[in-house]
This record gives sequence, structure tokens and C-alpha cells, in this order.
Amino acid sequence: MLLVTALLACTSPDPIGPGPDPIVAVEPETEIIGPAPDSGDTGTEGPDTEDPDGCKGLYDPDVLQDFAIEITPEERAELEDDYARGEKDYHPVVFRHGDQIVEDAMIRLKGNPGFSWYIEKMQFVVAFNEVDSAGRFHGLRKIALDASWYEPTLVRDRVAWQVIRREGSLPFACANSATLTINGEYYGLYSNIEYLDHEWLERSFGAADATGTLWKYGYDPVANEEDSTGAAIARMNDTTDPDALAALGDLDNWIKAWAAEAVLGSDDGYWCCDHNYYLYEHPTRGILFVPWDLDDTFDVMGYDADPVRGYASGREIGLFDQVHFWILANDPAWGPKYVDAVAALNDAMDPDTTIADIDAYEAQIADALVADPNRSFGWEEHVAQTERMRAWVRARHAYLDSWVACQRGSTVDTDGDGSPVCADPDDGDAVVGPSGVEVCNGIDDDADGWIDDDAACDDCVRHDFDARHFTFCRWPRTNFDAEANCQARGGTLTGPETTGEVYVYFFYTWPVREAWWTAAVSGSGRCAAWDEASFSNGVAGCSEEHPSVCAIP
Repeated sequence: MLLVTALLACTSPDPIGPGPDPIVAVEPETEIIGPAPDSGDTGTEGPDTEDPDGCKGLYDPDVLQDFAIEITPEERAELEDDYARGEKDYHPVVFRHGDQIVEDAMIRLKGNPGFSWYIEKMQFVVAFNEVDSAGRFHGLRKIALDASWYEPTLVRDRVAWQVIRREGSLPFACANSATLTINGEYYGLYSNIEYLDHEWLERSFGAADATGTLWKYGYDPVANEEDSTGAAIARMNDTTDPDALAALGDLDNWIKAWAAEAVLGSDDGYWCCDHNYYLYEHPTRGILFVPWDLDDTFDVMGYDADPVRGYASGREIGLFDQVHFWILANDPAWGPKYVDAVAALNDAMDPDTTIADIDAYEAQIADALVADPNRSFGWEEHVAQTERMRAWVRARHAYLDSWVACQRGSTVDTDGDGSPVCADPDDGDAVVGPSGVEVCNGIDDDADGWIDDDAACDDCVRHDFDARHFTFCRWPRTNFDAEANCQARGGTLTGPETTGEVYVYFFYTWPVREAWWTAAVSGSGRCAAWDEASFSNGVAGCSEEHPSVCAIP
């Protein structure tokens, strides 16, 4: 079983010490954006094309955008009621950006109500085309503001898209960060991710090739939907022969998109889970894959997750049965091309360049994040998680270099540590390998899939949720030792008490698929444990050794 490099950090907005003064709205001189009377002109600026990829303007990575909305008390109450009921209805708002104003904008909630909506902070889509179908702002129909409770770095999406952009051949979303002010009060910091729609198609492929249907999840048409019956997608779903698939789509694009997800450790896309991706029916290239929703990437899974098998131990095909990936990745002709695609995407995830992106984005958002009154995690958790992300990037890059060399038939021992490349996840460092000695340094010295897996290292990571504080301790202990470790931290072993906490336990224990202690020793010799496989509380023998979850007041 492949084990996680580190567990996610996610905490509630407890006091975190001094920070900058809160960000507040300043009433600007405004330019009203909207159609001129009887002209048919939208009155907006055209698509932002200050650079060849069109990612300047609202998506300039060097700019922290500042958005503001005004919403009536009645509509805000209805929006919050939507949040409680799991609805995504649009509500009217006035939208401001600098000295520009859109008086007929609309806002709705964003995210998965069954998994994402357990904190105070809501995520949003702001639309400029709901009242007037021709309405645009900087050439855009919508902007999407993302701040998932399980993503305390708030830079994963941005960094992942930058890696894909550097690779150079895949379609990608522009991304940066933005603050949001509601009715004059600073509401929070978000990732500002380009919305995939017709405008995105035009930017990515040009107007002439933006006429095909774009399908979210492969089944939900979201652009040019009137121009397709879905017949090509249906044929693809019913086809398993590589030659027949090649007649339906651009398989080079497919394997590169899957390689991007594999290299980035995407835990919520097609490669892992048959989820969060788009299909585009390109008018000349056929069906294309587009990765999506990359906030669940990097150190969410172990750095040594195999690019073909993932971390689906014991399965005959890939995790969640993504059949087309499994067929092509194991095909005599396409398998080597997939290895080449992994190598190319791994080159694009050059550690020095990628970590420089992480550093730049973190510095850019720091003040706004500290001042965020609705964030679901503490500053200390953000810093620790971002540091784990940096460590993961270096470990993943080295592991994939070794994996690619092994797949290409190499038997060399580049670093001379006695372990050939196929058995050494970092064949460029003689200190790291199966014969290495684990020390508490943020590196997997003994190459067993765990970082700092030694009793001398602090293996517990704190996550706060809805005013309860948890530590997820990955080092296997007996139930007695787990409780003693928990008490030494001022807490006690505990299980989830609410539906939201069930999802927290699921999310943070998911990559380590075994029991986690959640209650102390009982007289029966059977102790309570969270059973990841059944997604519920269960029991285990108290003398068994497992990770543990501890609650701290």
C-alpha cells in the first residue's frame, strides 16, 4: 500500500496573533459596465490578451485582484438559505472591480453541497450574462471564486495550472488570487480560476475551433450544447479498442492530460477518481480531455503514487475504473507514450521553478489571508501545509525521474548507493534509498513511502473544524500508546460527532486506507476505530497498531 507523504491541514478561524489591518472596501469612482442603449455593444473590454496566452487582466498572476459585491439583506438571506439547503440559485448583486461596476450581475454558490459546505465561508460564481445573455466583464461571462475547507495553502490550483501551462501543449485555465468584499466588509480570500465556457474555448483554441460542445464530467454540456447530441461521447464510452478510440479523439492529448493529473498527484480528477474533468468535441481533433479542479493536488497523496496504478492497492484496473486510461496506459503502443508524457510533465514541474511559484504566490496572498475573517484554517496550519507542499514537489519530481527511467528499462544506480533506479525513489541522492536511515528532516530517507516515519519525529498534524480541534497521528501505535500520546498533547482519542466531521475524517484518513484509533481501551479488548474502508466507526483489537485521531480542547 502506498502511504501519504503528509496529511492535510485544515483549521477553524481561531485567533492567530497580530496581523495587518482588515481589508475594507473604499468607495471608488465608478465606470458603469453594461450595454449602450440600442447599440448591441456590451460596453465591456474585450478578452484580456496582453500576453500570448491571454492570462493577464483579471488573471494576471502578479496581481491580487480585489472584487466587491453589494447585495440586499433579503437576497443575502436567501443566498445563505441556499447554503443551508444545498441549492445553487442565482441572486442579483452589484459587482465592483476598481472603478468599474456591473449593476446587473448575479451570484450563486459554488462547490459540492454534499462535501464542501460545512464551514462559514461560502464559495461563489459571479455571472455577468444571466440578465443579459450578451453581458460580459473583461470579455468574461463568469468568474469563479474557490476556497475549499480542505485547501489551506490556497495556492494549489494556481501552481498546478502553472505547471500545465509550462508544459506547453495542453489547454489550461488561467488562475490567480482575489479578495472579496461584501457590502463594504472584507469577506475573504479566494483562488480566482478561469471559468471554462465558450470564451475559454476561444482563448484556448481560437474562434474558428471554439464551435464544439464542452462537457463537464464528460456528460454535462456547458458550452455550445445546442450543437451536439452527445453521440461522439456515447461512442467513446462504449469503445475500448485503442484504434477505434483514436478515430474519436486526440489520444496524445488524452495521455498528456492524464499524465498531468498523475504528476501533480490529483486526488479528485479523471486519473484518480473518474471525476472533475472536461471533454471538448474539437471540430478537427475530435474529443479532448481537459483537467479541472486542481485544489486537491500535490501532497494530498503520497509522493510515490504510481502513475499507472495510482494508490489503488490490489485493484485489477485503475482506481474508480477509469477504463480508457487503463487501456491506453497498458497498451504496447500507447503505454510508452504515456511514460514520455509523464516525463514531459515532470520536467514542467521542475522543483526550483515550481517552489519559486509557491513562494511568490504565498507572499502575495499572506496579508489578505491573515486578515480573512472567514477562513477555515489557522495561519500556522497554512504555513505548515505549504511547507509540506514544497517538500512533496521535490520528492515527487525525484521519484518520477526514477519511475520513468525504470519504465524505459534502466538498471543503473546513478547515485551509487547500492540501489538501482527501479528500487530508489531518488536515484540522484545517495543518502536517500532503501538502505537509508530515517531522520526527522522532511525527507523519506529510507524510501518506504513515509516521510519522517520514526518514533522520534512528531507525526501528528492538527486540523480544526467547527470549533473542535483534532490531531491526525499517522505513526502506528497500540490503542494504549495512542491514548497516552493523545493525553500528552492535552486531548483524548475521539471519533466524528457530526456529518461534517465524518467528511473531515474521511478526507484526512483517505490515503491511509486502514483503521484509525478513535477511542481508548475498553474492557472487552476491542477498541473503537474509524474504518476508512466502510466510511464509519468500527472496532479493532486493542493491541493492534494503527494511526489515531485525537481531539484537543
